[in-house]
Amino acid sequence: MSEQYISYETLLSYYPTYSILDEILSSGNYDSVNIYIDLKNNLQSLYMEHAVIGIVESSLRSRTIDTSIFSSILSFLSFHKLYSLKRSIPNFNFFIFFDSGTSFYHLNISKKYKINRRIDELYGLDTEKRDLFFSVMQKNLMLTERVCNRLPNSKVIRLDHLETDFIPYYLIRNGLTNKSSNPVHIVYSNDHDLLQCLQLPGNIFIFSKAYKTKKIVKKGEVIKSYLKLETKFPDEYLTPIMSIMGDSGDNVDGIKNIGPKRIEEFIEEFMTITGGIKTLRNNVFNGNNILCNPSSTLNKYLNKVIDFEEKEKIISNNLKLVDFEILSMFLDNPNSTDMTERKNHIYKCINTNSVVSIEAMKPPLEKLGVDLQENLETIYFNTA
Repeated sequence: MSEQYISYETLLSYYPTYSILDEILSSGNYDSVNIYIDLKNNLQSLYMEHAVIGIVESSLRSRTIDTSIFSSILSFLSFHKLYSLKRSIPNFNFFIFFDSGTSFYHLNISKKYKINRRIDELYGLDTEKRDLFFSVMQKNLMLTERVCNRLPNSKVIRLDHLETDFIPYYLIRNGLTNKSSNPVHIVYSNDHDLLQCLQLPGNIFIFSKAYKTKKIVKKGEVIKSYLKLETKFPDEYLTPIMSIMGDSGDNVDGIKNIGPKRIEEFIEEFMTITGGIKTLRNNVFNGNNILCNPSSTLNKYLNKVIDFEEKEKIISNNLKLVDFEILSMFLDNPNSTDMTERKNHIYKCINTNSVVSIEAMKPPLEKLGVDLQENLETIYFNTA
């Protein structure tokens, strides 16, 4: 197998630089660092041809599961732990999140949600090899869940049939990871949905990497980052804007012919007639009319938005799909067994301490043929 197939940094290539991390940490006297890893988003390189073919060929030649994906995650954690040691940061914590299966919550609102994200072909592989690739990937993810939940300063949250992109928002919002007086939260994802985290109180940053471009998104930059508009709007306007424009990547239908420039003309008035973000979310959650301060307007595009909401509830439904605060409200007040189980699982993952020693960790990993054992030494180093 070619060396490129086992390049762990290629599989999980979502690495910041030390200078980027230094830039964040220099902005405050933080006593702990919480890193939130959007695993499937950060693993997008996994679907590149060299990675897919390499994993399939390795799996066909070996009697054991190819663990390149899991090894890449260990390497990723080790990189950050080494940074924390070099910078003398005692509390450096990882929160890894990913989901499995379609999201019942979202499909109950829209059957079209993310329907175009299915991967039907993989570089000409036949059905057997495609199935093998996805089987290996799932086994690596399950291995990640089992092992990383037993590593120091590491938590993995996997949810069945509920998307996990809201997890950093929910954990920060509910104070589930604020174990110190002045923590800093860094979310690793280039999914614009996670920009919602910047609406929350606290020291929060988004590390975004797309191709060779690496950047930090800070509070006050959400709408500019999403729409490339120079006009400054509050970060909390993100999901109302998404609900009007739609999100083609997630198959969320918006109102045709309304893009960033049109939104810029009337978004302030839209927020006024809906009573502001808190009232808007409460009305959506409770199933009430969101147009609580109706007024005549000369803007024909806003009139179009009002008309679509009155006839089809398009804004209300879209907000249920995209807004993390509304989803969090449903999770905090579960109306089904499924939602209750998801909530309980999140709290259990965060509150359970099941760290095992490195001596107990090494033998089963060696039996599985996991490479990069030196990364375990780094991850466990200086751990009480």
